[in-house]
Amino acid sequence: MEAAKVARPRHLREALGLAFVHRGRIRWRAGKSDFLGLEYPGDGEGFIVDVADVPDFREIQSDRHGLQIGAFADIERVAQEPLIRSALGDSPFGPDAARFRLNALGAQVIIAGTGATRIAGLDALATRELQPNEIPLAVTLKAELPKVSFADRRIRRRDGVATFELRVFVALVLSGVHRIGTATVAYMLDGAPPLPLAAVADPLTGTMIAKGTFAGAARHAADAFRGDDEKTNVLRRTIIPLVLSALKEAYDASRADWPQAKRQGFAAANPVRPNTRR
Repeated sequence: MEAAKVARPRHLREALGLAFVHRGRIRWRAGKSDFLGLEYPGDGEGFIVDVADVPDFREIQSDRHGLQIGAFADIERVAQEPLIRSALGDSPFGPDAARFRLNALGAQVIIAGTGATRIAGLDALATRELQPNEIPLAVTLKAELPKVSFADRRIRRRDGVATFELRVFVALVLSGVHRIGTATVAYMLDGAPPLPLAAVADPLTGTMIAKGTFAGAARHAADAFRGDDEKTNVLRRTIIPLVLSALKEAYDASRADWPQAKRQGFAAANPVRPNTRR
């Protein structure tokens, strides 16, 4: 009975054909993606499609247009790609930080579903918009990237009811030596999907940096938590300095790169091109 319910295609077209035939009954089996922090064990009722032998889910391909990373590629291989290293740095990164940073860089995800693929922003994985019969196939990143500076902070607190793990992510793009072009800020609480801090990021976009600019924006981070219980009050006090510290680090990193970009011309300094492998 197990053999009748499980198919093991060897090509993407075959896998998509099975998904078309069985439609809403399909369940994907691909294992765990350390890169994206997702797992598809093929559980539940329905027709299981095991894509362990389909190369598209694990291959890494690059050309002059950019990079395509199989959603279930080995994370160590991903980290060694020149374009990934230029975007995320040489320090180790986990799936949460990787998703946030790649999303800020305009990465997209190719999603396999009922007989076809579709493309969505990488934040689709964080907001859990995928249907049960869909699975991420690959992440794509353009060869020419905006110059984005990142910072993140994490704190673990163990104190009775006020026990939590809080993470903050920041991405900044400068449009001048003292002006922010775009800002992206998000937080994670206790391993839940990242949530945007628009109240922090929106006022910063297009703003000239002056004394108190970041402090004023960071104070809005406390509005993410509503309530009057002890844990909520501690979270409100904790997130403000985390956001402020991350904003300052990302801004300092952006400014460090700006003088050279200004001398050479911002458009010339902005692109980051990988070595093409064929």
